[in-house]
Amino acid sequence: MNVTRRGFFLSGLLAAVALSVASGPATAQAVAAKEKVQVRFTWKLKGEYAPLFVALDKGYFAAEGLDVTLAEGQGAQTVLRLIAAGTENIGYGPAVAAAQAVSQGMPVTVAALYQTKAPMGVISFPDVPLTGPKDLEGKRIGISVGETFTDMLEPFTKINNVDLSKITRIQMDNSARTSQFLSRNVDVMSVYLSNELPVLEKKTGVKFNVMRVSNHGLNLLGASYYVSSEFAKQKPEVLRKLLKATAKGYQDAMKDPKGAAQIMGKHMRVKEDPAVLVAQVRATVESTNAPAGKPVGWQEEAQWKNQLNLLMTTGAIKERKDLKLYYTNEFLK
Repeated sequence: MNVTRRGFFLSGLLAAVALSVASGPATAQAVAAKEKVQVRFTWKLKGEYAPLFVALDKGYFAAEGLDVTLAEGQGAQTVLRLIAAGTENIGYGPAVAAAQAVSQGMPVTVAALYQTKAPMGVISFPDVPLTGPKDLEGKRIGISVGETFTDMLEPFTKINNVDLSKITRIQMDNSARTSQFLSRNVDVMSVYLSNELPVLEKKTGVKFNVMRVSNHGLNLLGASYYVSSEFAKQKPEVLRKLLKATAKGYQDAMKDPKGAAQIMGKHMRVKEDPAVLVAQVRATVESTNAPAGKPVGWQEEAQWKNQLNLLMTTGAIKERKDLKLYYTNEFLK
């Protein structure tokens, strides 16, 4: 190599080294600048969570400067207790559980509501009559700690004048409910129409009897973000960014449920049939709270008043706190 070429080579090498030194720390600083956020689901991964994974996969969280982890949970009550204790900051699950937690004095609030009517039902095999709530009398039902309908079974029976003493409640781990139902050891089982029902119908080839609980007075507020009251005070901008990115994930899922299901499928630890995931996502987006002229997840005062009236009337809560403690739209503005 001649002197001139060697000079150009060394100059280029030094420039590259200088650029690397200059840009390396900046890049590391940019990565470090992303706010780490963990969202704790109230249950295992399922198609209902697809909009959040769409936001993750398409970089909507990252574009807001957030490094988001979406983590599985073990029941709404457990997640809410963790948030109240400060062990967790943000959860994602049925808002009705948060309403009960706030009424018990837990320092949590609902920052966004994605389902004003939880897509919940009770199912039975075709040979087991299930046309209405009264048909639950004389039946065996599997119940589990932390399962939403288990928590609301007593209110549901009160609303519909069903004699709870005539229902045989069999306590079991939630993971055992499905196998016990399919083995006919219990007669009826509660399911989310956006989760278990598509799985069971695909697995068995059976078209089950379905009693949608919202058609019988139990209109429960569904999927929502739970937030620690302290975290909401300390990190309002983080929550605004989280909800903004999540809304984009929901909008994409509503436009393309099949695409959202494919994204969800990539994140499933236990792989699910693609057709089942599509059915789960469709059931989710069909019940999504997207009011005209308002951000996805916007909450109405009337919805919360009705929910608290229901819970008070049925004895599911003993005290109704100030309405502003239960929910806020502040982070959607």
